[in-house]
Amino acid sequence: MKILMVGAGAVGGQFGAYLHESGADVQFLLRQARKKVIDAEGLTLDLPTGKLQIQPRTLSAAELTPDFDLIIVSCKAYSLNSVITDITQAMGKRTVILPLLNGLRHLDILGRKFGDDRVLGGIAKTVATLASPSCIQIKHGPGNITVGPRTPDQRQIAQAVWSQLHAGGIQAYFSEHVMDDMWDKYCLMASLGAANCLLGGTVGEYMHSQAGGEIALQLFKECVDTAQASGHPLHPESIARIQHALTNRHSGFSASMYRDMQAGLPVEGDHLVGDMMRRGEASGVACPMLKIAHAVLETYMGRRES
Repeated sequence: MKILMVGAGAVGGQFGAYLHESGADVQFLLRQARKKVIDAEGLTLDLPTGKLQIQPRTLSAAELTPDFDLIIVSCKAYSLNSVITDITQAMGKRTVILPLLNGLRHLDILGRKFGDDRVLGGIAKTVATLASPSCIQIKHGPGNITVGPRTPDQRQIAQAVWSQLHAGGIQAYFSEHVMDDMWDKYCLMASLGAANCLLGGTVGEYMHSQAGGEIALQLFKECVDTAQASGHPLHPESIARIQHALTNRHSGFSASMYRDMQAGLPVEGDHLVGDMMRRGEASGVACPMLKIAHAVLETYMGRRES
């Protein structure tokens, strides 16, 4: 299977490195400036067990040809439109896309451009940061990917992709109910990111405030109600697990969106919190706390862009 990994950030760089190390036929699509760095320095994974350094095969958008079997998209949501422009020329007749973005809106965007049948369901779970342009720091194990069909017709190709990822050294899972799994993660990331950014701290930090836990749980309830109204109710075990994660006084847990905000970087606020709010309101769910959090995130982005 010929694979194009779009990007070499915390997600794409990590899982692409595992594929490369296993001998898989994988190439990285990079912007010119990043390509120059990676070509010169290679890519290093700083793992808890030691360092893995590879010299990946890289491509620029101008070098793409329509002969890839699988395109793995791992960019931030705000870069998706430019990524779509780039990968259009890499789409062959049977190419499928595995997006590993947070949230759900990217599925609609990619589906409108390439067809829903070409876009699989996917989830990446990892705690990783880009320590430098050529080094990814991974704090808690190797991470994992879940892949699954969004429609019955995708089952065979989704299994083939899962098999390739598994053979490529990735801890990969196949899900028959990947949309339920994606909603589960979406509810966690939207509520966690909203709580972190709205309250200005990690879980343990905002739990020092009298109302921090109450606000986080209200944000999560609005997400849970939205998932229910959208036909993807969360299991009671998932609800209890996420409620605990959002109110653990001893936790340093925070969403990547909050870490990006702390670093002065663009954030995926509209893609995650804004989209959850709009889905909820369209289904008749009141989302007052999501609306406030979205306003905070939009204010941040407006100030950053002014």
